[in-house]
Amino acid sequence: MRYVALGDSYAAGVGGAARRNACWRADDGYPVQVARRLGLDVAYNACLGAVVADVLAHQLASLGPDTTHVSVTVGGNDIGFVPVLIAAAEPGWMANSDVSIDHALIAMRQVLPGRLDQLFAEVTGRAPNAYVVATAYPRLFNGVDCNLATFFSPHEMERLNAAADELGSVIAAAARRAGIRYAGVGTRFAGHAVCDDPEWINGVSWPVEGSFHPNSLGHNAYADVVASALAAKGISPEAGAAVEIVEGPCVPGSAPTFSIPDLLSARSLDGAREYGLDPAEVERLARQLYAGLDAAQGALRPSEETYAAAARLAELDAVARARRGEVKMDG
Repeated sequence: MRYVALGDSYAAGVGGAARRNACWRADDGYPVQVARRLGLDVAYNACLGAVVADVLAHQLASLGPDTTHVSVTVGGNDIGFVPVLIAAAEPGWMANSDVSIDHALIAMRQVLPGRLDQLFAEVTGRAPNAYVVATAYPRLFNGVDCNLATFFSPHEMERLNAAADELGSVIAAAARRAGIRYAGVGTRFAGHAVCDDPEWINGVSWPVEGSFHPNSLGHNAYADVVASALAAKGISPEAGAAVEIVEGPCVPGSAPTFSIPDLLSARSLDGAREYGLDPAEVERLARQLYAGLDAAQGALRPSEETYAAAARLAELDAVARARRGEVKMDG
């Protein structure tokens, strides 16, 4: 196959359109858009949840001497992208995400470079004539959490954005060592984070696995960047060309998918009690919030009661964070 698309959920089209199978591989995922723009048949091998080891084990069979173009988006799951997001999304009485972020940074700096070196060497060895492009991930946040079911603080969003920037630098450095091209997406996504207008990255969405992934506009932006990089090989793009999309083995990766905070869990209610909050109030508000979100999945606007419950939970989150010294309360 001339073009082979490797990677994790970002490359598999998660968040942009309906899933085709357990790997997702949406019709509007950026590799499909790239293939159509450049007139290249594509082996669509990227899969939901993939870490580098999953790409090595399940996604490389399509590579060969006749492969001319390869795109790779992977690495976020190797540093715990989803568990970190889940911890940061929880309210202050449930978790201190700084611990999770610190662990992710250690993995990024000490473990991921070696894994990427191994992957890129394997890709270039199997496809010696290919033009290989590695991408990274955009910043997710604009400093405001507008979602009803998450509790990202400004501190957490700042740290997560900084981690995304550093992850891009790590992937770029590995690409340079391997002699392949790095195509960053950070500049392309500027001004289009979660809660921006327009946002190119989903906040909490349904199905929930699509949360904090590019939406259709975001996958279009990825395609702009990757197609431009691959076109530098010297091919003549054929916009709208009919191409063959061949799906590789569908083996979902080992990384977990996003889930909204479980405010009804024992950990939540015990944590509320620990920080001097009323667990009965937290439980009542959580049930009210979840009922509204369930209705929203049917394309119904959440009720005023749902917004009121979310606002009160945000107040309790601020109280808990203040009591552990993370932020100061106004007044």
